[in-house]
Amino acid sequence: MISAIHTALSGLAAVGKQIDVVAHNVANLNTDAFKKSRTEFVEVQTGGVLPVVEKDTAAGPTVLRDTGGSPFPIELSNVDLGEETIQQILAQQSFEANLQTLKTGNSLLGTVLDIKK
Repeated sequence: MISAIHTALSGLAAVGKQIDVVAHNVANLNTDAFKKSRTEFVEVQTGGVLPVVEKDTAAGPTVLRDTGGSPFPIELSNVDLGEETIQQILAQQSFEANLQTLKTGNSLLGTVLDIKK
């Protein structure tokens, strides 16, 4: 039971990091040449997961921008709002699943402690 609680807490922390990364990507959606980040979860041998954040170095779309002189190419951010929305929904569902696991583990632990009384 303790390992289930530990795993659920690890998952909550990892998903929290994923939500932070998605929020950072969305906040910089209109920043020229911004490179989005991705969160991958790596299994830890002692149980649980570890969030690993990596930059996506793919180029964003290039547009011509005119500032009164001759037009010059500008690279936009490589953030896709649709993709970030999906990542946010997945993170929310993962958060809810880990929270339910934590509640269940806590309930079982309470039952075990009640039996020992």
